[in-house]
Amino acid sequence: MFQFIDQYITISVMGNKASDLVIFLLIVLVGILLKRFLSPVFSKIVLRIVQRYTKEAHTERYIKNIHRPLGRFIIFSFVYLAFLQLHFPEAWNLKPAQEFGLKLILRKTYQLVLIYAFMEVLFSFINVLGVIFLEKAKLTETKTDDYIVPFLKELIKVLVVIFAVVFTLGNVFNVNVATLVTGLGISGLAVALAGKETLENLFASFTIFLDRPFIVGDLIQVGDIIGRIEKVGFRTTRIRTMERSLITLPNKMMIDQPVDNWNERKIWRMKLDLTLTYSTSREVLYKIKEEIAQYLQEHARTNFDNKVFFSAFGDSSLNLTVFAFIVTGDFFDYQAICDEINFKLHEIVTENGGDFAFPTRTLHLFKEN
Repeated sequence: MFQFIDQYITISVMGNKASDLVIFLLIVLVGILLKRFLSPVFSKIVLRIVQRYTKEAHTERYIKNIHRPLGRFIIFSFVYLAFLQLHFPEAWNLKPAQEFGLKLILRKTYQLVLIYAFMEVLFSFINVLGVIFLEKAKLTETKTDDYIVPFLKELIKVLVVIFAVVFTLGNVFNVNVATLVTGLGISGLAVALAGKETLENLFASFTIFLDRPFIVGDLIQVGDIIGRIEKVGFRTTRIRTMERSLITLPNKMMIDQPVDNWNERKIWRMKLDLTLTYSTSREVLYKIKEEIAQYLQEHARTNFDNKVFFSAFGDSSLNLTVFAFIVTGDFFDYQAICDEINFKLHEIVTENGGDFAFPTRTLHLFKEN
């Protein structure tokens, strides 16, 4: 068929016969058609399969994004195959692909683009699988898998990148990877690729994963920062603060300084100073102290270590110090119980005729004779 085309069509472009040009155009056309129809259809098939296992709304958004890198990979692959059918003009005096020259550069560039496009497709699938398994993890009672799933997703991405780099060095640039690793050493290669700081954060992420001082969803305090863990990655940890801002900290910082995991607290201590006026009688002060102690002793959410002391004679007040130990594992539940206790203490003081003091100063004026 192509010989028939050459017999009746004598067009020649840069040394390429009509049959070469037709093959080139057919391959490009097939690539465009596949990009236009295959990638959306494939994405819909994947979406239907995924919907059997999850109802997560974000999944559909990830699925829709699959056809874009898949389409790019298809079109780049067919364009690369199409250009292989063409011949460079002899007048250009280009060196063959086995030697260094423009022909070799073009070939290597196409290969790099194909590898990058294929990595985009893999990353899209990894994101979709991550959403599916994360939703499954949320259905379990333990929160450990809520942390493991994002960690494994990032680990797989890192492995894909490492494999792509090794594949590129070995197959595109014809580098003997085994010799390279032997010459540099595994640690030297890692430092060369990632850098010292990145490597430290990577090892810190493994430390967090193995020791598990916190997991996703825990409310922690690190330094002056208080917030919930949203994500633990290979390099950084993301914390949603009480002010709803998102703070990203290097993993090395998370293991180099004390971390207070508030989710691990089962008992919270409430310390409160009640300042009463000096006009409060001894009997009233004692009655207030005893009623507060009895109330805390009978409270359903406190343990039996509660204490109330007449702690000090202040500059302008008689001070009662209240220690209440609240049994709860949730910070906001603790705050709600504190709110309840504070209202009750105010009621006990006022019903017994007590009055709260505030800083005062008495001035005595003497008239000179």
